[in-house]
Amino acid sequence: MLESSKDLLYVVLSLCILWFTVFLCWLIYQAARVLKNTNEIIENLTHKLELITEAVGFIRGKVDHLSSSMGTVTGLISGLVEKFLMNKLNDKLSERVKKKNNK
Repeated sequence: MLESSKDLLYVVLSLCILWFTVFLCWLIYQAARVLKNTNEIIENLTHKLELITEAVGFIRGKVDHLSSSMGTVTGLISGLVEKFLMNKLNDKLSERVKKKNNK
């Protein structure tokens, strides 16, 4: 089998090549696992960002609806206050005019 030192060299080189090949396969497998885990993390992050975007849109819609409703309510209240104040001022003015006319 081993007739010369050259044959021993070839056996050792073939074993080294075999181990190097096994190491490269293991390294490629580990790199693939890392890439797979990275992809899963990115997908989860994307999903959570979509949920956050939907929540922000929902809250924005509620705030917009509330602000438009508040505009209507504010207009209604300001109209009522204006009528109330105008009636009071009108009554006081009428009283003063009556007092001046009575003197």
